[in-house]
Amino acid sequence: MFKFTLQAILLITVVSLVVWGLFDFTEEKFKPNKRGLYALIPLVLFISSMCVAVVPANTVGVKYSSFSGTSENTLGEGVHFKTPFDTIYEIDTTVQERTGEKIKVQTSDAQFLEMVVNIKYQVSSKDAFKVYKGYKTLEALNKNIIANYAQSALSEVCTQYNIIDILGDKRNEVIGKASNLLKEKYASEGVTFKDLTIKDMDAGAEIENAIKQEAVAKKNVETAEQNKQIAQKEAETKLIKAQGEANANAVKTSQLTDQILIEQWIEKWDGELPTVSGSNNNMIDISKLLEK
Repeated sequence: MFKFTLQAILLITVVSLVVWGLFDFTEEKFKPNKRGLYALIPLVLFISSMCVAVVPANTVGVKYSSFSGTSENTLGEGVHFKTPFDTIYEIDTTVQERTGEKIKVQTSDAQFLEMVVNIKYQVSSKDAFKVYKGYKTLEALNKNIIANYAQSALSEVCTQYNIIDILGDKRNEVIGKASNLLKEKYASEGVTFKDLTIKDMDAGAEIENAIKQEAVAKKNVETAEQNKQIAQKEAETKLIKAQGEANANAVKTSQLTDQILIEQWIEKWDGELPTVSGSNNNMIDISKLLEK
């Protein structure tokens, strides 16, 4: 806009100086005059401005010539020289995002699934000429291929999985495969794929209830299996402990010889002799005899 305004001012200045230099206001007629040479200054500036292009930050320039068409050599940020017959088109190279896009796909078990996805992409600085040749602007690119290619990629991948897997533990796998397809599709259009996010999936109330019931059943099986493993572990621990105690007792028993038993009895004897002697039928108190 600034460049266009400057060129307009220079052109008006050139015309004004030419009229001022060639028109004799005294005689009221055109007459060659040296003053007309002043018009050369803004004329040169005007032509020079047509030979310079400035590409702003975060954009890339695509050069179109009336004689050779669209150039495949894009222009980076900064000042560039061109011919007056060239036009430089600027294309934004920042990361773009298309949000809240609704996509409907069919799964391998003939179920329909509606997804809400976000797609991030970026025009390739090197291949921006493809975007210009095919779509001219980012708005047209976004409208024509971004969502359509996402629809195509997800539809292709989802036919390989059933509805429960997609809503369950295969979700990230589906996103990964769809992302790989989008990389190839976008690259052919001069666009770099950045990210695919599935924000929401809706398979209908009937399917979602069935999935919830399956999840509960699966959780119950996992809980029962965990309890079984815990019980087995506790039983194994008790068995090992009992076996260890049995082995220890066996070792102790094997080491108790008559000599060891006598020595242990002597260690515990308090030095006092028995005061009663005899059998079960005849018991004699010998304590009084010992006093004598």
